[in-house]
Amino acid sequence: MIIELTAARALAPWFGASLYVWTNVIGVVLLALAGGYWFGGRIADRHPDPSILGRVLMVAAALSLPAPFLTGPLAEWLLPEPEALTPFVGASHVTLGSLVVTLLLFAPPIALLGMVGPFITRCLVDTGLDGGSAAGRTLAVSTVGSLLGTYLPAHFLIEQIGVRMTLLSATVVLLVAALCLLRRGRPAVVATSLLLVTGGLMVVAASTSIRGPLVYAGAQGEDEWREVRVLDERETAYQYVRVSEWRKGRGGDTQLRLSLDEGVNEFHSVKPPQGYLTGFYYDQFAVLPELFPNRVDAPIDVIVLGGGSGTMGRMLRGLHQSAIGEVVCVEIDPVVASLHEQFGWRPESPDRMVVGDGRVALRASTKRFDLVILDAYSHQIAIPTHLATVEFFRLVRDRLKPQGVFAINVSVPDIEGRLMGSLVKTLGEVFSDVWSVSVPGSWNALLLASPEESRDFRPRGGPEGADYETARSAFLAGLLPAPEASEDALLLIDDRAPMEQLARAR
Repeated sequence: MIIELTAARALAPWFGASLYVWTNVIGVVLLALAGGYWFGGRIADRHPDPSILGRVLMVAAALSLPAPFLTGPLAEWLLPEPEALTPFVGASHVTLGSLVVTLLLFAPPIALLGMVGPFITRCLVDTGLDGGSAAGRTLAVSTVGSLLGTYLPAHFLIEQIGVRMTLLSATVVLLVAALCLLRRGRPAVVATSLLLVTGGLMVVAASTSIRGPLVYAGAQGEDEWREVRVLDERETAYQYVRVSEWRKGRGGDTQLRLSLDEGVNEFHSVKPPQGYLTGFYYDQFAVLPELFPNRVDAPIDVIVLGGGSGTMGRMLRGLHQSAIGEVVCVEIDPVVASLHEQFGWRPESPDRMVVGDGRVALRASTKRFDLVILDAYSHQIAIPTHLATVEFFRLVRDRLKPQGVFAINVSVPDIEGRLMGSLVKTLGEVFSDVWSVSVPGSWNALLLASPEESRDFRPRGGPEGADYETARSAFLAGLLPAPEASEDALLLIDDRAPMEQLARAR
């Protein structure tokens, strides 16, 4: 179980942790175990010797040693160049690549571990136990071990020592078990040597980065951003977190970006070199307070679901100052939330960063907000399922003031595609008015909804400055009534909201 659960996390910095990646990992593990069960039973019947099982465990440990270090190089060889790896173009590469890496690196040791159950059962039968008692005892003990292998990585090992060290720890367990079963002689010497090698690899794993700066094959243009330095990387209970420095052109401005899992050109927080505007889709959200003409006399309250490391909160407070009463950013990953100061946001009362799930936090709140922003993403391009349904939108409406606005950041290749159509159809079940804003030069679009009929979504009056005027002009240029939902648009409900499939649909 340690290897199975950690394998998906080992793949995440290159392939993500989507449903497709998990399906590949679970499918390969089940196939490998099936082969191991069948072959292990036959070997056990022919040679029911515990020392044979010890050798099997030793070989399984040896085969698991390279996986923590070869996952990255093999993944990078299979994936296209960074500039070509977008969430949509790279979807097939991610699905096929994660399958190939799992088959090559994780299937062989898992198949050998599948031999353990039948082998132990046969050995117990040889001690005089009935077949049913032997099988029951084997299954009971293996299930308890599986529980430990499930909870230890999730609640302790991955966050404390990292994915690679967790995989190597599983190798240590296998080698210790092998030494307990092996008699003296060459196999025991080999197992001991592998144990020492594993210890050395642990030292190497603890001192090397998980994924270095991205290497770009194409020419570096004056307006292109390139990753030049990784400042911090961590493996949390939720994802692989990466803080890096990006430079524009060859010697231009630099900025900080927060990337998660397989994110390359996608990022979840950004700190611009100066000011509050970012030059990205965030800037369209910057003008949303202008939708409330009385904000000077009655400051608006804002909650951001999917707050990342505070980019949206920093921008809104910095630009609109006293026109905003309170900014609440909700972020599910405590490590990501803790980086808010590094990204320039130091919330002072009444502003705050809340760690938790967006839907849970909104349900727990008794406050009603003027502006609810949803900027939460799972696996780069998919809004989390439970944050895109009729039931959730009804909750949002209940937490909005009568003239309030609900704004969603949607990553979509086609504004008239199935994803946008399904979101528009679902919002239309709850809100009286739905508009959209296309963000120029990106795959981002805003969906704006309000419980007020004929709500005016045109911004009026705001901070001065050329950059801000550019953001307002872009907002107005992209502002249109939401496109009509297509015939195949789905009404998204808690019971059925295939967001990852919709996000990848053309």
